[in-house]
Amino acid sequence: MLAYFLYGLFILACIILIVVVLLQPGKADAGALFSSSISSTAFGPRGTQTLLAKITIGAAAAFMLGALTLSLPAVTGTRSVLQSQAPEQAPTPQASPASAESSPSPSPSPTASPEKPPGQ
Repeated sequence: MLAYFLYGLFILACIILIVVVLLQPGKADAGALFSSSISSTAFGPRGTQTLLAKITIGAAAAFMLGALTLSLPAVTGTRSVLQSQAPEQAPTPQASPASAESSPSPSPSPTASPEKPPGQ
């Protein structure tokens, strides 16, 4: 139940963040960045923060904290692949003594080449 609540808050923070960023006015046009007044527009004092800027900071913080919280395995109840153990191997079937005696043992083929001793 906690995970659903956190997902709801996360989606709400995403929507608020998108809307607030789109509502903010631009600082300057693109041509002003390449003019001689670059030091006053790009690196000038911030001044007072508007309400939209404060909401943006709050929504961004909520988004980041929500993402980190939802990634915790304790919240979602998932386990890491590295923490999971390998499945139990099924025992290989052993041949019964009756079938082993009845099957002939493989004999070497007469056309097979003999193995060379090492070093030759």
